[in-house]
Formats: sequence, structure tokens, C-alpha cells
Amino acid sequence: MHLMCERLSSVFAGVLVGLWYAKTFPEDDKGKDKGKEKDKKK
Repeated sequence: MHLMCERLSSVFAGVLVGLWYAKTFPEDDKGKDKGKEKDKKK
């Protein structure tokens, strides 16, 4: 039972960090896509 609680808490923490990262750095993904498009044109 203790191991299951640790797994659930770690998964929950990972989800929270993922949501925080997505809200904090939404423009990074757009910048990466633009960089890829520029590389393809060359």
C-alpha cells in the first residue's frame, strides 16, 4: 500500500509540473516550430 501511495503522488507531481511548464513557457514550442521551418527552407 505504501508503494502505491508513492507512485500516485509521483504521478500527480509530474502532472502538476507538466501543466505548470505548459502555462509558463507556451511560446517555446512555437519558437521551435519556426526554427524547424526555417531549417527546411534552407
